[in-house]
Amino acid sequence: MVETPESISLGFEESQTPFDSHSQNARVWTEQWVKTWLFCPNWGAQNLSGFEANRPVADFHCPTCAEEFELKAQKTRIGRKVMDGAFGTMCQRLEASNNPNLVLMRYDLGRFGVSDLFLVPKQFFVRDIIEERKPLADTARRAGWVGCNIVLDKVPESGKIHVVRDRQLAPKALVLEQWKSTLFLRDQGLAGR
Repeated sequence: MVETPESISLGFEESQTPFDSHSQNARVWTEQWVKTWLFCPNWGAQNLSGFEANRPVADFHCPTCAEEFELKAQKTRIGRKVMDGAFGTMCQRLEASNNPNLVLMRYDLGRFGVSDLFLVPKQFFVRDIIEERKPLADTARRAGWVGCNIVLDKVPESGKIHVVRDRQLAPKALVLEQWKSTLFLRDQGLAGR
């Protein structure tokens, strides 16, 4: 079946969520949306599978081609930087042979759905775009912990593949074409990227 914009819902599933925290509930809604509606941009297969919880820098994978994906979702506009988790863990994961692709989503709780979603293929999701943050203060609960930012300014436009922009879906064929257009960079290895 060919996916058309009419056959993909941008809305989240109405469901009971077990958390008091709005951010935890949003995580459940956004992850469920990706599993239900996002197709694999490498293969075109519908429905990505989720990894077990708390896997470092990997949330989903394609059961057909084994591409891995890390989701970062937020309710505010996606700017030039996106806050992420532990700096050391991120660096190790991006230097691995199976480093993930990045999925960036902006959601709207008023409309209860996806507003924007774009992909950064793994040949662009590399150590050079990761910025180390200052360690947490000695007075913090996790004193000394070092987080990171993903610096999107360092990703060229060809490395940002829009699936949803201002609640408008891109044609699936265009997403697949844009994805394939930079795959040759994977053959250059991490240093070449």
